[in-house]
Amino acid sequence: MHAPHTREKRPKRFSTVTRYLRQNRWYLILGGVAVLLANGLLLVNPYITKIVFDRLENKGSMSEIGLLVLAMIGLAVAAGAFRFMMRRTIIWASRRVEYDLRGELMTHLLKLSPSFYDRNRTGDIMARATNDLEAVRMMMGPAIMHIANTVVVGTGAVTMMFILSPRLTLLALGPALLLPFIMHRLGNMIHKRFTRIQEHFAHMTAVAQENLAGVRVVKAYRQEQNETDNFATLSQEYLRLNVDLGKLHALFFPLIQFVAGGLALVVLYFGGREVISGRIELSTIVAFFLYLSILTWPLLAIGWVVSLYQRGTASLDRINNILFTEPEIKNEVAQPHKGDLKGKIEFRNLTFGYEDRLVLEDINLTLEPGQTLGIVGMTASGKTTLVSLLSRLYSVRRGQLFVDDIDINDWDLATLRRQIGFAAQEPFLFSATMADNISFGAEGGDLDLIREVADTAALAKDIEEFPARYETMVGERGITLSGGQKQRTAIARAVLVNPAIMVLDDATSSVDTETEFEINERIHARTRQLTTLIVSHRVSSVKDADTIIYLVDGKIAERGTHEQLVEQGGHYADLYQSQLLAEEIESL
Repeated sequence: MHAPHTREKRPKRFSTVTRYLRQNRWYLILGGVAVLLANGLLLVNPYITKIVFDRLENKGSMSEIGLLVLAMIGLAVAAGAFRFMMRRTIIWASRRVEYDLRGELMTHLLKLSPSFYDRNRTGDIMARATNDLEAVRMMMGPAIMHIANTVVVGTGAVTMMFILSPRLTLLALGPALLLPFIMHRLGNMIHKRFTRIQEHFAHMTAVAQENLAGVRVVKAYRQEQNETDNFATLSQEYLRLNVDLGKLHALFFPLIQFVAGGLALVVLYFGGREVISGRIELSTIVAFFLYLSILTWPLLAIGWVVSLYQRGTASLDRINNILFTEPEIKNEVAQPHKGDLKGKIEFRNLTFGYEDRLVLEDINLTLEPGQTLGIVGMTASGKTTLVSLLSRLYSVRRGQLFVDDIDINDWDLATLRRQIGFAAQEPFLFSATMADNISFGAEGGDLDLIREVADTAALAKDIEEFPARYETMVGERGITLSGGQKQRTAIARAVLVNPAIMVLDDATSSVDTETEFEINERIHARTRQLTTLIVSHRVSSVKDADTIIYLVDGKIAERGTHEQLVEQGGHYADLYQSQLLAEEIESL
């Protein structure tokens, strides 16, 4: 029995983004240079201010003082230009990382097996691709920029302060020893609370998505108010979680400001005494205060950067949970088979299940190219699962399923799926035109060929009555079409790829018997060597098949032609008789 699973890696947390940072390293290097120049020029001005004060105190010439002031203005303008360059390069690089990461996330999601989507709600996945991705971008852009500013300004300012007065610098930085403790404690709390916020946002998004997708069911059962109240409760909880996080931020920044204020008070007290005693000059204490004010912003920025980092890592962990989930279904051999399908199918003692639930057991069956297999059985007897295995939507043990005498695990996935046409009972149509939906699985969209396969699916007449014919938009999930039109669109889509194997999984359940017969005739007339598997609850759909099997609890209970199974008087014969009786009653 098969028990699907996904293998989780334990990667380094930042491995998913560091490679994109390396790809944009020249922008980051340029941004780093801009950080150094912008802040370097900024750090020169306080020292020039000291010189200006010295000249004023010593009654220096006004022309010299004027030149110093002009130099300060020029340095400020140049620093502003480099600051613009800093933001232009680093923030641009973060946007590129966001773009690349979003593309990788989408590509990986499309590679994951159906079992992944059985376990994860669409709304949760959407939350990771939007809110979480934005939090990661903020960590990769503004956070990097501000931490670089903090390091350069902090190092430069403290160095200049130490040059001006080593004793005063050591006294002033005493309160800063509180910062590591504050950062560690509050940073961990922010990380935990933001993780809860993102998880709750994902749940809320999933609920909204399900309500909008199922709005007709909600209205049919008059549950509008109940669903509104439920969403209001979720929104209130989301608000409460954000308020709790806001309280942390409200505590975080005042604490940083308190530390910065402590630095200023220490400098004011001890620096004032130094000036009064004549041990340092007034110009020195002025410059010292200017450097201290420059240092205040990096201290405040540390709080914001820690918040961005904790939010970003919480979101990156959620994104990594997807990116490092291995696709259950993938090419398993170094050189998978990529030939053309002939259409032979063989099940050898096939046994399959989901988790601990057995779905198919001991299936033995051979279908030659061009033959038709009818699959009948009660609901949940394993019919859909059996045909889904042909496209390797789920993993099959080696030696149990062969296509053209080649183990299905040795086939190249893209090659295999490209040559299998699949039409389901509930087809998925995109919010696009009829032509786009029909040509979805084919390269190019030749309108003549689209019309041809639409006629094969007995859909051409319906389309000609639409306002824009083949350019008619069908709406989300094909909402503007009837059930029968959706199914026939899916059949046309399957025929267009010119498959070697056609799977019709109750694909004509919403179509009348005459139209169904017409579709089957046209499909086989179009491709004589087409191997077809027809899953149906209606005997009329399968009675002309070369072989018919009746499944009971995942086992083949009966097999044979229509005539043979009717003569046996078993499950199939009972189903046939009951459907004949129902048709007679309807005709009265």
